[in-house]
Amino acid sequence: MKRSPEEILMRSRAILDDVTRMSLVDKSSTPTAAYDMVYADSGDQNKARAGRWLAILRRDHPEEYQKFFSQHVALLQQDKARGEER
Repeated sequence: MKRSPEEILMRSRAILDDVTRMSLVDKSSTPTAAYDMVYADSGDQNKARAGRWLAILRRDHPEEYQKFFSQHVALLQQDKARGEER
């Protein structure tokens, strides 16, 4: 059963504010590899699971993933730049 992109994003929310971990997922080759990479970086099982779900979005809904990833990372980087200006 394929899950909807919205459900998968909800399951990914633990890392959606973390550009570094989202980038690790983007570099991974499989959902399991994403889990392993995020867990090795964070030591947090919940974040590792969220990374796995984000990789599942990439696998099952590639167009939605690419659109979300590029827009979301750009927004996070803008927010970070605004915070540094203050």
